[in-house]
Order: sequence, then structure tokens, then C-alpha cells
Amino acid sequence: GMGKTTLLKQIYNKLLLMQNKFGVVIWVSVSKDLRLEKIQEQIGIKIGLFDKAWRKKSVKDKASDIFKILKDKKFVLLMDGLWERVDLTKVGVPLPDSKKLSKIVFTTRSLEICSLMEADRQFKVKCLAAEEAWKLFQTLIEDKTLHAGHPEVLDLAVFISKECYGLPLAL
Repeated sequence: GMGKTTLLKQIYNKLLLMQNKFGVVIWVSVSKDLRLEKIQEQIGIKIGLFDKAWRKKSVKDKASDIFKILKDKKFVLLMDGLWERVDLTKVGVPLPDSKKLSKIVFTTRSLEICSLMEADRQFKVKCLAAEEAWKLFQTLIEDKTLHAGHPEVLDLAVFISKECYGLPLAL
């Protein structure tokens, strides 16, 4: 892919190092078949709610519990892989406000989802230019392999780099 998840993971790891600035940093993987319980479960684990009794609660009760904990906290919620709009109030996530400086960041393949989620900012991850893709490919392959005296190896490497269309993960 384009590297959206990789980029979000890097942001997550940096935020974990700054947890004194953001009280709670939460990572949620969202699957194509959206289930609020799964999102609540991942949040619940991170904020200390998840146990056998809590698992048996209704989505509405879990949302109430999550809201009670997060409403007074500074938090960053990172949601990876949105395929459709997620109603954060049904999950229990308080909407960010300027006083608490809480943030919600998500990845999606769809500009429509950005609009439906009312994203304040959108960043489009683009393919690498051919030259950048070749440089990345070279860093991934040992220099001695590319320049081992076999021109067909170098030709094949250039071909492979082009065939990946600048997609970082394909390289």
C-alpha cells in the first residue's frame, strides 16, 4: 500500500514518548466490517476497563464507561483503516475540544470518509516519484548485490522498482 498504517504507527510511537503531553494515546485497528464492540474493546483495554464483566456489557453501557473516563482527559485516538463513518459518540469517545486539546487521527482510502468524519485536515499520502522509489529500493538492497558485476541484476532491480509504481510497501 501507500504506507498509511506505517505512517500512523510512527506517529503513535512518537506520541507514546510524549505521554506526559497527551494523557492517553490509543491505537485502534478498524476492520472492513465495522463493529463498535471491537473499537470499544481496544479502547477499553488501553484505559483499563476491559475485563470479563465489562465484555458482557451492552455497547451503550460500554460507551458510557468510556465517555466517563475520557471526558476529562487529554487523549489522542489513532484509528487505522476506516472504510466507513464511525459514530464516535456511540463508541463513547468525547469529541475533541480546544480546551482539552484532544485529537482524533484516522487513516482511510476514501476522501468521502474524511468528509463524513468531519476531518479538520486531510493529508493525502502519494506514491513516490520514480527517482525516490529507486533510492528507497537501493537502500533496501545491499549495494554489493546491485553492483556485483552482473548488469542483468541492476537491470532487473530497475525494472522491479518501476513495476512497484512508487508504492513504498511494494518496494
